[in-house]
Amino acid sequence: VSPEPLSDEVKELLAQYHPMDNALFTADPPHHTRHRALVNKALNPRRVRQLEGAMRQIADELIDGFIADGRCELHTQFGIGLPLTVISDTLGVDRSDMPAFKYWSDCMIAGNLDMLDNERRAEVARAVIDFQQYMIPRIEARREQPTDDLLSDLANATIEDSDGAEAAVGPRNLTTAELLPIVSQLLIAGNETTTNLIGNGLVLLIRHPEVMAEVRADHSLIPNFLEEVLRFDGPIHCTFRIAQEDIELRGETIPGGSMVVPMWGAAGQDKDVFPEPRRFDVHRANAKRHLTFGHGPHFCAGAEMARVEGRVAFETLLTRLDNIRLAPGAELEMLPSFSARGYQAIPIEFDPAT
Repeated sequence: VSPEPLSDEVKELLAQYHPMDNALFTADPPHHTRHRALVNKALNPRRVRQLEGAMRQIADELIDGFIADGRCELHTQFGIGLPLTVISDTLGVDRSDMPAFKYWSDCMIAGNLDMLDNERRAEVARAVIDFQQYMIPRIEARREQPTDDLLSDLANATIEDSDGAEAAVGPRNLTTAELLPIVSQLLIAGNETTTNLIGNGLVLLIRHPEVMAEVRADHSLIPNFLEEVLRFDGPIHCTFRIAQEDIELRGETIPGGSMVVPMWGAAGQDKDVFPEPRRFDVHRANAKRHLTFGHGPHFCAGAEMARVEGRVAFETLLTRLDNIRLAPGAELEMLPSFSARGYQAIPIEFDPAT
């Protein structure tokens, strides 16, 4: 997204992309419906339940790396590592490649949701090319020799071409052009949003010590605490959409073809739905009515995984770290993003739990 025309360099880079079809985030039914069904099946409750033990092990290993220091930078030393490792393991990619995965994910988020000049556009385009060159041989390998991971499930899943837009050829595997955007969107949704959920949640606990004490004493409050974090200060505040037709909304006309920006974050502050919306309340009965995971057909496919990861993260942090506080002189700065809501760094100090 940018008012600046594409430079020749960016056009040349875009021409190097492997073709990609719309999927999930940018697709409409029935195309979206078929692909979403495959992702729902692959990210089924059984797989998410199976991942919980691994999530706990990863969380403990990350904390083991800094607990003796009595301090850490939570964003990079825990918030990034937990969800990034989980989605990497789920997709079946090498952990040694996680730094590249994180960089590609950050670039693709920027390319989809931020205002970019041509220099940044070129950087994003190179990242997409590198991501595609990394994933294509791995997709092909999973087709030839499937393994027990999400990438294998998607690479070998079948769909029916019967929506009228394509020839009725019967069941077929997803093409590489269909798989690449699905995998890229799973990568993005599987790490960045959960990273910011963890960071935003911990900052809220530090700023509300009475809530931290209550949640620490009763971990059964953590699920609703997470819903209140998602409502009060969620990791994604908006997205971009195109109106398919003229729409009347509260006396205003949105012309068909117009770009619109649904503000999920603003919905969480609707006083007609949430009494005293600026009050952070872990006992809020309807906290789960937030729209941070979206709404309708595009409701986040990884919502349950994010909730489990968030619960595991805070159960582990609050069990192993006491007296969590911001480091002296810490000044929290927000991410320079139009849509993502999170902190660039969260330096904290703590006492190891005994």
